[in-house]
Amino acid sequence: MKLKTKVSLILIFLVIAVCSLFAACKIGGKTWQEILGDAQYQRVTYYAAGGSFGNSKYVKDVYYYPDTPVISDFTIDPVTQTDYVFKGWYYVELDDEGNPKFANEADKARGIPVLTDEAVAFPLTIEKNQHLYFGAKWTRDYKLRYYLIDGSEDITLEVAVEGEEGVTKKVIVSAGGEIAERSFGSQDAITVSYANLPVTVSDATLLEYYVKNENDEYEQFTGSIRKPDVFDETDSDPHVAIYCRFVSGKWEMVRTASEARTMFLNLYSADLDNRNRYYITQDIDCSTNSAVPLKSGLVNSVIQGNGYTISNQKFQTTNPAVMSTYSIFGRITRDAEITGITFEGFEATVSSIRPNIRLYLYLFSADVEEGAVLEDVAFNNSKLTISSLPDDTIIYNIQKDDDGIFNTDTWLFGSGDFSALTYTNAELIINGQSIEVKINEN
Repeated sequence: MKLKTKVSLILIFLVIAVCSLFAACKIGGKTWQEILGDAQYQRVTYYAAGGSFGNSKYVKDVYYYPDTPVISDFTIDPVTQTDYVFKGWYYVELDDEGNPKFANEADKARGIPVLTDEAVAFPLTIEKNQHLYFGAKWTRDYKLRYYLIDGSEDITLEVAVEGEEGVTKKVIVSAGGEIAERSFGSQDAITVSYANLPVTVSDATLLEYYVKNENDEYEQFTGSIRKPDVFDETDSDPHVAIYCRFVSGKWEMVRTASEARTMFLNLYSADLDNRNRYYITQDIDCSTNSAVPLKSGLVNSVIQGNGYTISNQKFQTTNPAVMSTYSIFGRITRDAEITGITFEGFEATVSSIRPNIRLYLYLFSADVEEGAVLEDVAFNNSKLTISSLPDDTIIYNIQKDDDGIFNTDTWLFGSGDFSALTYTNAELIINGQSIEVKINEN
């Protein structure tokens, strides 16, 4: 035998040996037999059955080494179908010759075989020269669709432009129109909260969610919406509807005691164009909140109370600074707006006052600038407690009149027009003693 021929044979055997070693180590996926075109080698044919693999193919052949585990999913080329949820792999029904059955030629072209009712139980192994056929089973994917409730004004959505990263466009939605959608996917329920509306609204703020009851009436709703257990497979758009009510403008909604406390902490903004705007949605009891520091600075936020009451919030200041001024609402500037709200049962406490200092202490506010909006505001059943007041400390605004009585406007509020504020039952306590005050109820 010629040397050249011997060398060629040695190289061929070497290649085969290396490939065999590679195949022996393979758990699943393509092997050297597939590469060399051995169609009789054991394999599984996976049909996407209406979906597709990540490579946009409808059918995927995977070759296996004998007696090795057969894979049940694909991380590189996942099987997916728009608007459907993958329910698992099922055996394909075979004809008398052992070939897959298809309902028609169109299904065959799209890789949609007839499936049996038998689900594939993984893991399983494949025998030598065996060929198995698996098809994906799908169920329609339920959607949660958000609609603008009847009777609403138009809103403007900020919607991403398809294919252009970071680019958005404005879309106007009128009453009854669809705002957004979310897929249930494999979830049994979707939690509907005010923080997770899956779209940005540029000119309004979400106020409430509603669902329709059996009488086709709107009912306010928060919580989890469950995906229906059974639905008509022929339904072209299986979904659950939820309806949204908005208020014009951008607001910080105040629905809870925690949100009310956050509001009291953030009543000033240096940027007037982006000052905080608070919208009260219901009566709120703040008795479980921790105390909020009394303010010595400015307030320029907007509080739209909508006729509701915020009650039982505590305020405090410890070791006040020399020549400082403290109150619940600080100094109300000309840019502030507080309307349609009742503050009930507030308690302000000032403690650890150092000897021989001078300061001002007010319960409601130190002053209100001309131009501020203070309308339909009530301040009831609240008190200011000054504990451990040294004899040589002077609080300029808390002084007795000629009759020895503290007048309301010397400690409840300071300078400016507070005529729109109504108040009842204000109480002043100094060194543990309740001090008699004049209450000229407005």
